Amino acid sequence: MSMKKMKKMTTKNQIRISIAAVLLSSSLTLAAQEKETKLNREMTLEREYDPSVQDANKVNRLPDLKEPKVTKHTIEYSPFTLPADPEKEIVVLPSGKIMTAIPYNKRRGYLRLGTGMNMNVEGDFGYHLLNNRTDFLNVFFSHRSTSSKLKDYDGSGMKQKAKLNDNLGGIHFHHHFDFGTLRLGGKYGYIGFNYYGFPLDSLYRIQQPSNNLLLPQSYPADREKNQVNQTMNAYVGIRSKEDALLGYLLNIEYQRFGQKYGHTVDVDGIRENRFTLQLGFSSRFSNNTQRVGLAGKLNYFNYTYPSNNKGGDTLAFGYQNHAQITVTPYYRYADDNWKLQLGANVMLITGDSSKLFLSPNISAEGKIADKTVLYLYAGGGIGMNDARSISQLNRYTDHGLMVKPSRTWLDLELGIRSGFVSNMWMEFFGGYKITENEVFFVPANYVGAKHDFGNYSFAYQPDASLFRVGASLKYAYQKWVDASIKGVYHNWSLRDGDGNTWLSGKGNGYKRAYGRPELELHADLVVRPFRPLTLALGYYLGANRYTLFHQKEIKLSNINDLNLTATYNFNDTFGAYIKVNNMLNSQQELWYAYPTQQFHVLAGVNLNF
Repeated sequence: MSMKKMKKMTTKNQIRISIAAVLLSSSLTLAAQEKETKLNREMTLEREYDPSVQDANKVNRLPDLKEPKVTKHTIEYSPFTLPADPEKEIVVLPSGKIMTAIPYNKRRGYLRLGTGMNMNVEGDFGYHLLNNRTDFLNVFFSHRSTSSKLKDYDGSGMKQKAKLNDNLGGIHFHHHFDFGTLRLGGKYGYIGFNYYGFPLDSLYRIQQPSNNLLLPQSYPADREKNQVNQTMNAYVGIRSKEDALLGYLLNIEYQRFGQKYGHTVDVDGIRENRFTLQLGFSSRFSNNTQRVGLAGKLNYFNYTYPSNNKGGDTLAFGYQNHAQITVTPYYRYADDNWKLQLGANVMLITGDSSKLFLSPNISAEGKIADKTVLYLYAGGGIGMNDARSISQLNRYTDHGLMVKPSRTWLDLELGIRSGFVSNMWMEFFGGYKITENEVFFVPANYVGAKHDFGNYSFAYQPDASLFRVGASLKYAYQKWVDASIKGVYHNWSLRDGDGNTWLSGKGNGYKRAYGRPELELHADLVVRPFRPLTLALGYYLGANRYTLFHQKEIKLSNINDLNLTATYNFNDTFGAYIKVNNMLNSQQELWYAYPTQQFHVLAGVNLNF
């Protein structure tokens, strides 16, 4: 394919892809470093046990002001939908009420199975072995897979098989003492996929000794072999009750991430070990309205790059062993109308990028009128950017090049929420963020060995600032209708960074937030025409996105993704659902040259026992 044709290739990205469709691609979005306004709001249900420094000292929300409860998205807007701990409640089938927050749920188990076009399969299973006043023990397993023929974007019209096999299982145990809670458990994840995207270097040039000319040659990329990512983690922790006179938190976690192959099947993949220690202490005073505390978190990363199976050397530019440390002293005040926290994050990253830096840790939220809340958040922190978290954002990333940790010096948001109109809430907000070594992904433009996988992404890490402004509206009419709409405008300003890729260096001239949308719009409508039936419509717009290929900026087509889910609950035990995805039948891509499924349907059942 000529470079001229390459330049004319238009691409789309599908963000709101239902779990059921389980599109085969990796998340395009770097959601780990932004809030829901990110392009890929990855479905992270792994929240059963995820305490962090910010969680340990965050300000609690004010008492509920009876904001209309808009049903959570029945369509999961994530191009990279990993199986994860099942939600506490699956809205797709309200009869399920799995893992309910009520500790005495009589239903101990759930099973959900679905299948559809393009060999899409989804499944969730879970069972509460213990669920009483003092003990909670549950096991779970989730599966997402597909094996579908997708049309290439190389102009040939040929179809390429895209394969995905995501699995996650685990066990969680909680024991509640009079003085606190003990938690322990672990998870195992297995992700198999192929690099099915059109090889970006399918035409490259080699030196000809006879005439000293550079001539094109076909690049035989491996698009069939499955790559495998595996993750194992185990944790144990104990924390006091939230209102304890003397509060404490202690968590220890070990996580291992491994990739089966490097660039080719002849090279072993990366091995990453992460050790995490979290500590927190606090004390309340002054009639329980005030509290002072200190929280800390240490992550230590250890890496190995096994040698080439045929005797080659290990990689020289990969991740390096290092530690990431955050210490947060804070003061907290709370009464019936106001919540206030004043603190600071003191952070250190060791290794080649060793540097001590600070960020605020401030939160303020208060009622300024009846059903009107004003809030301010000013934070910051370390973006880990380790191999595991990067692979979750973009599974096709080349781990042979280190992605440096990000430093967010400031992440500010100011907003107002008001419900002065009955059954309706409005919110207006704006924010500003300053980050060193922000992460964007672009397609690789280099050639590896023959029979390489052939379509990688790598991280572009400039220093960046982001201005964002947005508004949202929620409306609920009795039990019949829930509706919401949210729009966010992003304006990025980029500067030279010190990342390991040539893009991040000085004087490259590339100043766009590649892959990120300038404008996002999320809209959801849930209608319950009669009790057993629920209809949920979801729409996502992502406008003004660019990518970079062979030093040429390419404007990607806007994302217009429309999905419908219909559920019917026969009783509290059994229900059925059908999902219609990509109703506009758009040709879309998660990554440049990685097309996704067009119109497709999936149906399934839910059983609670």
